Amino acid sequence: MYRIELSGCLTSILIFLLILFLVKELWWVFVGIAIILIVAYYAQMIYKLIADKKEEADKNYTPQMGEVYKVCPYCNTKVKVTATACPKCKRELN
Repeated sequence: MYRIELSGCLTSILIFLLILFLVKELWWVFVGIAIILIVAYYAQMIYKLIADKKEEADKNYTPQMGEVYKVCPYCNTKVKVTATACPKCKRELN
């Protein structure tokens, strides 16, 4: 006699229960993904910091006494003999 239509509501409830079950049973997956994202973020920051320090050290190169070095023809910066580009002006050295 009385027929209740719950097709849309029932589908939503089933999807919600499925998501709840997955979250409850697979919580460690979400925690693992969060940990991986956090570690990747900080690893990228550390890598950038190390690269910036290395670049800064190359820019502020001061040769030791008796060490052979090149001079950049564009900006007159002292550059290591093995360098192919000037770390200050980024131009190619011949």
